[in-house]
Amino acid sequence: MADLERELDRLFALPLDEFTGARNGLAKKLRAEQDSEAADLVQRLPKPSVAAWTVNRLSRAARRDVRALLQAGDSLRDAQRRLLAGEDAAVGLREATAAERAAVDRLSVIARALLDEAGRPATQAILDRVAATLRAAAVTDDGRRLLESGRLTEKLEPPGFGELGAPARARSGRRRPAAAKTADRARERREQEELRRRARELEREARAAEREAERAEAGAVEARRRADAAREAAEAAAAAAGPKRL
Repeated sequence: MADLERELDRLFALPLDEFTGARNGLAKKLRAEQDSEAADLVQRLPKPSVAAWTVNRLSRAARRDVRALLQAGDSLRDAQRRLLAGEDAAVGLREATAAERAAVDRLSVIARALLDEAGRPATQAILDRVAATLRAAAVTDDGRRLLESGRLTEKLEPPGFGELGAPARARSGRRRPAAAKTADRARERREQEELRRRARELEREARAAEREAERAEAGAVEARRRADAAREAAEAAAAAAGPKRL
């Protein structure tokens, strides 16, 4: 199994155009070694999509940024669980969302460079699929495992708010009356609607905070520009006036 894991790592690290031939060659080799189960497993591996292949490249070429994304995903899942439990985690959710967005933005820049390096068009559609896959991988167990191993084969879809860490309701072995089931469904719909409403509020707050930060940064840049211009004008005037006379 250790040898097979190494072979799979090499397979998924290859240029995309080489994947199918290398996969078939590995399956053939395993069959020649009388390991038909592993051969069948390898033969069934689909060729990664361009977005999945790009994310696999990121897992190898940008490990530090991938770790930052996974850490942000941990914080995001924790904040969502706390909100679902009725705790005040709005600040934590905003901070985790901002950290996740920053990590995805950094990785998207690297993804564009990797695609250019491979001679593949870095279209906005591809980059959007890469970003969506990264966001999904940050907060789902299967996605994290695939991202860490660099073995994705297709795009992942981010889960909706409230789908992470929600406690499963205890199930009784007895059949419940239809009226009780209807009440449960109505309550679940209300809870989901409240979660969606809260998520929209938090998203608006996060966007407002980001816009405020951007305005502050822009104001600081403009203030610095004016200060530099004033300094240059003062130095020019001083030079034109000549040296001070004693």
